Amino acid sequence: MELSGSFSANVGKDKVVQLLSNPNEFSKCVPNVSEISVSGSNFDLRFKIDASKYTGKFLGASYLSNINVKFSGSIAYSPSDSTISISGGGSAVGVKFSINISLVLSGDNNITKADWKSDVNVGGFAKLFGESMMNQAMSENVDQIISCIKKRLEGSIP
Repeated sequence: MELSGSFSANVGKDKVVQLLSNPNEFSKCVPNVSEISVSGSNFDLRFKIDASKYTGKFLGASYLSNINVKFSGSIAYSPSDSTISISGGGSAVGVKFSINISLVLSGDNNITKADWKSDVNVGGFAKLFGESMMNQAMSENVDQIISCIKKRLEGSIP
């Protein structure tokens, strides 16, 4: 599944790179993180996804309302082409997934634009919840993360 978009922030490119290439900072925009460990550019996250509005349609699936997710990834920044790459994989309810995100930064000292693209392999989640529901869930979570990143960059949330 591919998702893409762009956002602009009223800050210089250095501040965007500083936030998005630091797993401790970036993870503050991932909902419901309960644990993070960082080693250089590598990181492990543990977080929960509230899936109640998606699983409520399935009889007997109420046990999936709070999904525990384990994710291991890495972040790399390439100054030559102003690209931040976030990639990794994880598992939840016994199903594996992977994600690759690429953000290309442009702009001047006052406004930075980030064009992003993600490639998400949701594996068995599409079979478990249905592709349409997975698309909706992914879009909602990505929108929430992007909104948080923009607010943090512009200083409206710490």
